[in-house]
Amino acid sequence: MSENSYLGSFQFGGVASGLDTSAIIDQLMSVERKPLERLQNEFDTLQLKQKAWKEVDSKLSDFWDFLATFKLKSNLIPKSVQVSDVNVLSATASTSASNVSFKVKVNSLSSSTALTPNNTLGNIPDLTTQYYQLDGRTTPVAGTFTLKALDSSGNVLESTQISFSGTDTIGDIINQIDTNSTYFTASLDNGKLKIEEKAGMEGTVSKVLLGDSSDTSNFVDVFNLEGSDFVPGGATAGYIESTVHAGAINTSKLLSDISSDVASGIIRINGTEITVSSTDTLGDLIARINASNANVVAWYDENEDKLMIRNKEGGPQSITIEDGDSTGSNKTNLLDDLSWVDNSGNYMGTITAGTAANVGIDLDGDGTADLTKTTWGNTVEYNNVTLNLKSISSGWVDVQVTQDADATYDKISEFVDKYNEVIGYIYDKLNEEPVKAEKGQTLSEEDKMKGILKGDENLQDIFYNLRDIAYGVISWSSDVNAEYNSLYDIGVNSGDAGGSYENTMKGILQINEGKLKEAIQNNAEEVWKLFAYEDDNNKGIAIQFKDYVWDTTKFGGTIDQISGTTGTIGTEMRDIAKRMTTLVDQLQRKEAYYWQKFSAMEQSVSQMQSQGSWIASAFAK
Repeated sequence: MSENSYLGSFQFGGVASGLDTSAIIDQLMSVERKPLERLQNEFDTLQLKQKAWKEVDSKLSDFWDFLATFKLKSNLIPKSVQVSDVNVLSATASTSASNVSFKVKVNSLSSSTALTPNNTLGNIPDLTTQYYQLDGRTTPVAGTFTLKALDSSGNVLESTQISFSGTDTIGDIINQIDTNSTYFTASLDNGKLKIEEKAGMEGTVSKVLLGDSSDTSNFVDVFNLEGSDFVPGGATAGYIESTVHAGAINTSKLLSDISSDVASGIIRINGTEITVSSTDTLGDLIARINASNANVVAWYDENEDKLMIRNKEGGPQSITIEDGDSTGSNKTNLLDDLSWVDNSGNYMGTITAGTAANVGIDLDGDGTADLTKTTWGNTVEYNNVTLNLKSISSGWVDVQVTQDADATYDKISEFVDKYNEVIGYIYDKLNEEPVKAEKGQTLSEEDKMKGILKGDENLQDIFYNLRDIAYGVISWSSDVNAEYNSLYDIGVNSGDAGGSYENTMKGILQINEGKLKEAIQNNAEEVWKLFAYEDDNNKGIAIQFKDYVWDTTKFGGTIDQISGTTGTIGTEMRDIAKRMTTLVDQLQRKEAYYWQKFSAMEQSVSQMQSQGSWIASAFAK
């Protein structure tokens, strides 16, 4: 028994009469609840309809999403560009490009003005520098280091272990290599350690192995030998050399470690102010420069140990680098340590002025440039074709622009598939038979959904409107010179010619491949117009679909007016909910009434039983 605010916590029936009062009342209430059950069924059916309409809305919305990009010229009638040498250039063409062939010769590429500093950021060590003083990218750990020489078969010719302390100089370590190795000698050139074959041993060693699992030092890392390849010798000595000098830093280095007098302040690049903090790392500074509006790119060259900078745009634009703000205040004292400019504002490096790209274009194929184009970037525009230059060419590169008929055919095929999916789904919903439950069977929600929109008038309107657009004929205004006015004209139709018209009834489209490809090849622009042309008086078929689907699925649109919160279904559900609430209250009152009557009956029976007992007792005396 459900909760009933009109009843107490306990009801006892049949105590005096022996009747199953609760069962009798339940049977009476089951009859009384019939109207409520009918309302509940109506409410459940409306909920299922609401869900079914949500699925219809989702199908149509997906179709709208497709149409939004399908109608674009670049998607529907793209151009294809073939280039004979993709190492020299690549090319793309807009839909307005003519189907032409021409030749291109790249005489020069564009470059941007760049500053290459003279000095490195880290201190270049010499032979007197002690091992523990090499504070570059790796903290030095002294100990042992193994050097192995291998022949062409991979056999070890020699394994030499060098032992050194942190106070040993680079010269001391080199002397140990010279003394202990038969095959190798070592030298230091501008901070780079070079290990090469000794005189008389040229071409003997095929490979060098640096280090061993038993080594206790980090010699290879400290001297930046990791990643360096051995260059086999022959007439000259084979060698392996540091990729960068042993004092080279990395981008995690603090600016205060690079410049002892650095201060928090401002630097200006091409007039743009960039804040600098003494606690910044080199990586922080690079990121801040590149994120600014200075229109430059800064980067750390790991092999050169230098902070490079160049303009983003090609051409001979200058790079201006200044310390402090526009008033000369807030100086950082950093620029000279970066080897960019000195205290007088002079460049401390090599300025390489940017150059222009120069391209010759041969239109008639005679090997002579009919026109030349010069640009500060490596992108050249010609006749709605974009040429992306990659390298200078020694000869002519063929460029051929054609209509990408296959891509257009595939896109229209996709349109037909998307439309057929939507119209087929709606047709099935309109003609789907409901599932009837067998006796004692409970239907799943999926089964309950079947047939819920069968014959629905609103859904029929949507179906017929979609089908009418697909099979319709466009009445172009006189100012639109259009080749085609229906999908049938380009080979997209119901496919029922001479048949049973079943596909036409269902709204299905089919493609006549030959006819469609011929239309695309002969007049792709007109094919696009049929689908996507739009002005105040004219709409192509894809635009008609897109607008209708939008009006159907938008907030406040057709479907929302049917199944939305304030739509007809939602309004009906709220009305039923109110009626159900009223009925529940009436049923609770009715149930309380029955209990009251039966309780009164029980009380009367009890009194009669008491009186009978008294009478029987009186006669018994």
